[in-house]
Amino acid sequence: MEEKQQELLELHEQNQTFKIETKRELELARKIQKTALTDRIFNECIHIESHYKASHELSGDIYGIYQIDKYRYGVIILDVMGHGISSALITMSLQSLFQRLIPKDGNPQTVVKELDQYLHNLFQNSEQSMYYCTVIYLMIDTAAQKIDFINGGHPPAFLQDTTGIKELQSSFPPIGTFEGIEFKTTTLPYEKGSRLLLYTDGVTDPFGFNHLKPLLMDNKSIPLVSLKKKIIQSLESTEFAYHESDDQCFLVIDLL
Repeated sequence: MEEKQQELLELHEQNQTFKIETKRELELARKIQKTALTDRIFNECIHIESHYKASHELSGDIYGIYQIDKYRYGVIILDVMGHGISSALITMSLQSLFQRLIPKDGNPQTVVKELDQYLHNLFQNSEQSMYYCTVIYLMIDTAAQKIDFINGGHPPAFLQDTTGIKELQSSFPPIGTFEGIEFKTTTLPYEKGSRLLLYTDGVTDPFGFNHLKPLLMDNKSIPLVSLKKKIIQSLESTEFAYHESDDQCFLVIDLL
């Protein structure tokens, strides 16, 4: 009996050690994931602010903002299905790919096609472990005052100007779902003073009512940093408290 108790005690100690080490490794992975996120951009042409909050140690959401040349900027936001370590690993590998692709040229068709093909190659002949990912990628040309974008199954981004709010709707399924999709770019002109909002589904209401549109309309004249705070406050309010079970990620952009 004493020998059995000793064995159980040793197993318990091993289990506790494993839990502590796993937690430490997840915390390190979380820091690496967050450190890899790109910084805000603020110049005479454009102002971009971001918010990123993982629901657990690791996130399936990711974003990137890149200055391609003097006038062009690449902006991407993705949401890998599921949560946890596997989704986070896929997210980080996709991030590694798009952070190489976008600064080179930023062509939306090239970027999204490469990301899609990467997922298909990753899970080739492995249907049980197949993952898909919603994505919206924008190339903003501040000289031509236009936005070239592709939305693959992602919630619509909002473009707010003097006429109201336009939605950058999805025209394609999420990447990693069907092979051979020919992703095509949609071009949208904009006027100076317009504002953009990109987000993942953890920032929206699960009942289908989007609280972001009226929030934009009610705060169209406030500074971008103040708008960012307003959106965060709405997510932290009692009404939207249940969003804490999902990752939260959004980008707000002023086109100056």
